[in-house]
Amino acid sequence: MSVFIPPRELRALAAAGAAMLIGTVILQQFPALELSLFAAGAARLTGFLTGMPVGRIAEGWLLTSSSSVIAVTAACSAKDYYLMVVALLTWQRVRQGQTAFAALLVGLFAALPLTVFINALRIVGVTAAHRWLGARLPETYDAFLHLFFGVAVFLPALIALNLLLEMYGRTRTLKSTA
Repeated sequence: MSVFIPPRELRALAAAGAAMLIGTVILQQFPALELSLFAAGAARLTGFLTGMPVGRIAEGWLLTSSSSVIAVTAACSAKDYYLMVVALLTWQRVRQGQTAFAALLVGLFAALPLTVFINALRIVGVTAAHRWLGARLPETYDAFLHLFFGVAVFLPALIALNLLLEMYGRTRTLKSTA
């Protein structure tokens, strides 16, 4: 049994891998982006969505309310999620016929606001969970709540983004063949 992978799929896979590699190199060469761009953007958007004031601290950004204090640090930057979104966007755009270079640029730039927005939603969820469950659960469960909301927000958002790109690609293909 032979497995045949169409050339467009191979190009899409190679472009996605290249985009992820380039994104990784950029993040390694400019480590300040993690805090000054990703974490800062998510903290500011979370502050806007919740009405919580946002202040700068040495480790990152601080969101304060009457019931909680949330620190958004480099660990909360969602840079790994950014790289996944970069790869997904690049892969889908090449599959839909865009050149690898153009798809790579779209992936690197369009993934940033998507990542910041989804990460802000995750921080809002973690903030609400700490407010509702923080007093009822031992402090040792804080890491679990953080991980749980990361999975509960990032994974469905990635799946939904892929579904939207698949549907967009199909309708675009149908229009071009009609």
